[in-house]
Amino acid sequence: MVVKQAVFLYITMKMNQGHTFGKGKCTTGENMRLKAITAILAALLISGTAHAQNETKGDIRLFQSFFEDAHITPDLYLDTEFASSYYDNRIADAWLYELAWRMGVPLNPSTELHGRLGLVHADPDNGSETSISDLYLGGRHLFIDQETKVSAGGFVTIPTGKEEAWQDNFDVGAYTALRHPVSSEVVLTGTIGLIFTEKYSRDHETTLRLAGGAIYDYSSKVSFLGEAVIETRYDYILLSGGIDYKFDRKSSLRCGLGVGVDDGAPDIQVLLSFFWVF
Repeated sequence: MVVKQAVFLYITMKMNQGHTFGKGKCTTGENMRLKAITAILAALLISGTAHAQNETKGDIRLFQSFFEDAHITPDLYLDTEFASSYYDNRIADAWLYELAWRMGVPLNPSTELHGRLGLVHADPDNGSETSISDLYLGGRHLFIDQETKVSAGGFVTIPTGKEEAWQDNFDVGAYTALRHPVSSEVVLTGTIGLIFTEKYSRDHETTLRLAGGAIYDYSSKVSFLGEAVIETRYDYILLSGGIDYKFDRKSSLRCGLGVGVDDGAPDIQVLLSFFWVF
């Protein structure tokens, strides 16, 4: 709950500055983006009432904090993800397309190893480039398994991709994540972590990552998700909303929309994935 409150305080502060997203007067596009942000924030805020239950919706994965989460999946899983992101900021004016595969392997009921690898196509104004992505390797351990679940984990990215495709980054991170049920339908999520990254510079810098979210179980097949992520070093705030549709107990189709609030995040991000438990 503390993480979620910190996320919203930071977002409110940024949005109440004397300019809109650091770009001067609101344009029509920015007004549309503000409406989308308001809708996503409303989805996150509505869920914060009711009484606690024992269910933390572990079969429903987050979009922005897919790995940096508290739940440990008890079986081998595979997720195929497609993401399309548009950036229009001081760094670039570009589309970024990603097709990736994410896999998790449980070592025991409390420990999981996972990884991500895919293809990336960057299409800025000055020419496009296609590359394999950097290899993400990580793991986490569930050390509080009660009504509130708390895990700690870490990751490293191996620079297997090309710099021209916005890859070739050696990053290291560590985090703590939690899930807490506030009703039989609603679960709150939170993550706090530090990342030692060269994503925006060839020199490694440290950024604080804060994430808050909510999962609303609308029915046995349909769940709605709302998330907010902040990276303090790079003026990065991304809000997202999405839906998880279950075909059966082992597979689901997921789609989401992200909206950038600050210059470091993509202006718009579209996400689609298919999650399968073996």
